[in-house]
Amino acid sequence: MLLSITWIKNEVHTERLVIVSTLLNFVFVIEVVMKNIAFTPRGYWQSRRNRYDLLVTVAGVVWIFLQTTLRSHLSYFLGFMVVILRFFTITGKHTTLKMLMLTVGVSVCKSFFIIFGMFLLVFFYALAGTILFGTVKYGEGIGRRANFGSPVTGVAMLFRIVTGEDWNKIMHDCMVQPPYCTPAGNYWETDCGNFTASLIYFCTFYVIITYIVLNLLVAIIMENFSLFYSNEEDALLSYADIRNFQNTWNVVDIHQRGVIPVRRVKFILRLLKGRLGHKMIHRTCNKGNFHYFR
Repeated sequence: MLLSITWIKNEVHTERLVIVSTLLNFVFVIEVVMKNIAFTPRGYWQSRRNRYDLLVTVAGVVWIFLQTTLRSHLSYFLGFMVVILRFFTITGKHTTLKMLMLTVGVSVCKSFFIIFGMFLLVFFYALAGTILFGTVKYGEGIGRRANFGSPVTGVAMLFRIVTGEDWNKIMHDCMVQPPYCTPAGNYWETDCGNFTASLIYFCTFYVIITYIVLNLLVAIIMENFSLFYSNEEDALLSYADIRNFQNTWNVVDIHQRGVIPVRRVKFILRLLKGRLGHKMIHRTCNKGNFHYFR
C-alpha cells in the first residue's frame, strides 16, 4: 500500500507516507527485540527467515537516519527498497507464496547459463540489427523511441519483439523499398531496408528465442515447481505437518538447542497433530538425548 502512490520529494502526501513507513519500521524493531527475548539470540540466529528480517530491519533503521538527515533522492530510493524487501518477508510466511519464491529462485540458478546465452544472443542480434537497419525510414512499427539506431535501442526493440508485440510490423518496416524510401549510393545516405535480410533476421530471431530458449526456461521452471509443490492428499508429509512438528518442538526446546531429553519425547508425541500424530513411530529409549536436525 505504501508503494501504491509515487513518492515525490517535498510533497505533502510523500511526507505522510514516510511517517507511516517510519512507524512501521519501529514496529519491526520491537518485533526483532521480542523475538530475541523469546528465542534467545542464539535461537533467533538459527532461522534464516529471522536473519533476513534482521537485515531488513537494520536497513529500515538506516533509512530512517538518512531520511531525517539528508532527505535526498538516495534516501527515498532506499525507502522503496526497504518496503519491497519487507514484502518478501511477508511472502515467506505463506506456504504457497514461499513455494513459488523457491521455484523462481532455484529456476534462475539452474537456468543461469541459458539466460546468459539468451542475453548474448539478443546483444548479437542488436548489433546486427544496428548494422542492417540502423538508417531505415520510420514506419508503423519503427519510430523515434523504437528503432535500431544504436545497440541500446536495438536491445530494447528485441526485448519488445520477444513479447510478440507486432514484431511482424517491425519486420515489414525493415523491408521498405523504393518508391517508399530514398535510395542512395551508399548505406549511410539511404533510408531503405533489405527484404531478404529482414525476413531472415526477424524469423530466425523469433523462432530461436520464442520456440527454443523460452520453452527451455519454461521446462526448467515446471521441473522445479514439481519438486517444491506437493499435493496435500498424496504427499507423505505436507508442509503444514513439518511446520506443526517445528512449532511443537519449540514448545519443549525453549532454549533452541536442537536437543531434548529422552523423557520429553513422549510429551512431544502427545502434542503432535495430523499425520505425525497418527503415524509417528514410538520408540523406547533408556538413556541419551533425542536430536532434532533442522
